[in-house]
Amino acid sequence: MMRRLGILALVTVAAAAAAPQALAVEFKPAWGYAAIDDNPFNEPSGSALPDGQAFPRGRIKDAGTPDGYAVKLTVSAFTAAGATLASYSVTESKAVYTPIDHRFALDPNQIAYLRYDFCRADGTCLPAYRIRRPAPAPAPSPAPVPAPPPDRDGDGVSPPADCDDTNSTVHPGAREVPGNGIDDDCAGGDTPGRVAAAVSYEWRATRTGARVLRMRVGDAPPGAAVEVRCSGRRCPFKRRTPALKANGSASLTKLFRHSLRAGTTIEVRITAPDSVGKVLRFEIRRKRVPQARRLCLPPGAAKPAKC
Repeated sequence: MMRRLGILALVTVAAAAAAPQALAVEFKPAWGYAAIDDNPFNEPSGSALPDGQAFPRGRIKDAGTPDGYAVKLTVSAFTAAGATLASYSVTESKAVYTPIDHRFALDPNQIAYLRYDFCRADGTCLPAYRIRRPAPAPAPSPAPVPAPPPDRDGDGVSPPADCDDTNSTVHPGAREVPGNGIDDDCAGGDTPGRVAAAVSYEWRATRTGARVLRMRVGDAPPGAAVEVRCSGRRCPFKRRTPALKANGSASLTKLFRHSLRAGTTIEVRITAPDSVGKVLRFEIRRKRVPQARRLCLPPGAAKPAKC
């Protein structure tokens, strides 16, 4: 939109379609003409200027009448308290458009408004016209923070951190009980429990190695499996999988009918679904009773490791 301001009247006209949304103010007394941009606190591109800056723009000219009056436009910058910070004047006496393109850079002062005084040489002036700095746009309100979900089981942790809000023993930081089928500490699943079978054995040392006198598995859990492996020279077998009885026991003695020579390694593996398997490893040496080395076999692992 455009605004036309005469001595006593204000008329609004449409701006060009390609122009920004700024307004222009025109002063048209009989003795002269002035037009000013109504956005002196913005760059021509539309971006806002800092508080201490202003860029009044426009043009003036004398009416070219025989009386020969010159015209002058004075632009003054003021603080919010009404103190004058600076002034700028443009004079024209030949009926030729003269531009107004002065920049005020008065930082750190703050320019609250500009006053435009359009006068002729003998001191006759139109009423002063003021343009105030637009109020800053209000800061966007922060998005409301949603209330946390209730802690229904009273363990001090709410969902989603608490993966079971109906059980107060289940929450982040709780003690994880392996193999109980519950993600006690909400870490992403139950920790596999260890197979709790027992292996009893008795060896006798020989001059060339050792002989099994007795070896038995007991108390293996339901669904468990037993595998006996032998590695080294003169092994009587590579692998054997004796069947467990209903009570979880199996005798392994008959697998070893003869003495085992030094350098042989025997492993007894007891595994169960979703559980850490139990492994006993015996390394055969001359004239020594083999000692069991206890290892663990995680679910899906091919080789046992330290527990």
